[in-house]
Amino acid sequence: MSESAIDEIYTYDWRCFCSQRTYENRTQPLPDLYISDEGQSVRSSLLKKFPALSTTFDEQDFPGQYAWIDTIEDPDLFRKINLLSNADLELLTLLVIHGYSEAEIARQRGCSRNTISKKFARIKRFLK
Repeated sequence: MSESAIDEIYTYDWRCFCSQRTYENRTQPLPDLYISDEGQSVRSSLLKKFPALSTTFDEQDFPGQYAWIDTIEDPDLFRKINLLSNADLELLTLLVIHGYSEAEIARQRGCSRNTISKKFARIKRFLK
């Protein structure tokens, strides 16, 4: 192997190493969700540094299955979400509030993941 080929391999490896190191140093995993105040002492440093990223949500203040809609501050988004059907609102609630994946929602509904994915794509187009 020629000296120039070895130098190219070394340069490539060095760039990959530096890129991975930069990524690892500048990113961190999102924190787990904490339901109660017990998790305050074990919160991630990201939430400690930026307390605005953390919110509290008391379900008693928002009765009803779709009460989360009342917390939306963007008036255009709020108006469009209120125009959605109950079936679409149920899908959004399962995804956003309950944290189910598309595959889990499809299993619950007894349909394919592709069907759910298409419904979310349609909802997304409507909301844009």
